[in-house]
Amino acid sequence: MSFQQAFTTLLSLAPGPVFPRARQLYLRKYPLEGAPERQESSAVANRFRTFLLQEEIQEGSDGLYRVRGLRFAVVHWQAPQTNPADYLTFLRERWDLQPDDLSLQPESWFRNGGAWASFSAMAVYERHGGGELRMSLGGGQSSNN
Repeated sequence: MSFQQAFTTLLSLAPGPVFPRARQLYLRKYPLEGAPERQESSAVANRFRTFLLQEEIQEGSDGLYRVRGLRFAVVHWQAPQTNPADYLTFLRERWDLQPDDLSLQPESWFRNGGAWASFSAMAVYERHGGGELRMSLGGGQSSNN
């Protein structure tokens, strides 16, 4: 599964933008790799998980809403901080990504999930939404999840 496909799958299952707290909790708990039983079995793949960290949400007048993934987290799952090369190897092998802005983070990931690093990548999810999105977001919103 490609990075874009994983992003689309994750967002198709996530609570909508009209539920910001539930959405944030979901995106901190569930990685792009999917549920643990669906993840690849290689040692490198099991050491790391990828999460959506920052998104931009836009809604057009036609009811189509677009979510752009702006920043992501790669978590050294339930383990201490490692070196940038380990994160980059995982991102290259798993997602075919080579971010040039990988940044190690000092705090542990959500609920002591492990050490992590952030990086930028582009992924887009589009969906026709109902009027409730338009009313609650006023036509567009940028959120820092």
